[in-house]
This record gives sequence, structure tokens and C-alpha cells, in this order.
Amino acid sequence: MNIIYKYLLLVCFSLSVKHEQAQQNDSIVDTTILKFNAEVYKMVGDEIQGIASYYGLKFEGRKTATGAIFSHAKYTGACNHFPLGVYVKVVNPKNHLFVIVKINDRMAISMSKKGRIIDLTGLAAKEIGIFEQGVGKVLVQKVEKLAN
Repeated sequence: MNIIYKYLLLVCFSLSVKHEQAQQNDSIVDTTILKFNAEVYKMVGDEIQGIASYYGLKFEGRKTATGAIFSHAKYTGACNHFPLGVYVKVVNPKNHLFVIVKINDRMAISMSKKGRIIDLTGLAAKEIGIFEQGVGKVLVQKVEKLAN
């Protein structure tokens, strides 16, 4: 009986240590870190709320404000709220789908007056579910690309 008692104590101790380690691991998860297309990003700054739209087909192949050639097949966007070259997370709050796009263009002032805060590529708009409607409410937040 003494051996059984020692064995039970050892099992209980092992289980409590594993439970404590699991709780510690849960408490150190950084919710500001996210992955998108095999890249790792850290969310920084506050979210802004507004309307997203996407570029018309006529912009395909034209130069953006950074000099890059626009393509609907890339993850880029036009925005007047963030500096050129930064990455932002764009979330559709209706379905919680998100993309990360690089800001490489500016929006026309007339778009801003309509409440639009970002103009996305067709690919990005499809991924968050606003392509069919043409516009949709979004949350936009600056992110920093981390070294892998």
C-alpha cells in the first residue's frame, strides 16, 4: 500500500505541475502578434473605423504614389491616414476576416469626403468579403512586420 500511495502522489504532483505550466503558457500569449501569408506582424497604435472600397479596374498597371505598379493581385492599399510604406491590418467586423496590406498610394480627397478610409486591391477586398458590395465597414490598424 505504501508503494501505491507514493505512486499516486507522484502522479498528482506531475499533473499539477503540467497544469501550472499550461496556465503560465496561456498567460504569456501575446495577442498583438499575428500571422498573415507566412509573415509575422505586431499590431501597433489605435484602430480607426470607416468605410473601405476597392480600386476600379482602370487603375491596373498604373503607377501608385510610391512609384509601384498597381495590381489587383497584390495586398496593397491607398490611405491618407497612414504614411506611405507602412503595413496595416484591415478587418471586416461583420465576419472578422482580415488582410494585411502595404500602403503604397493616396486616396482622392473626394473619396475621403464620402467616409472612405482605405481603398484596397480586388484581392484584399475579396478576402475580407466586401468585393461584391463594393464597399464595407472596416477597422484599420497599423502593424509592424517582424523578422521571422
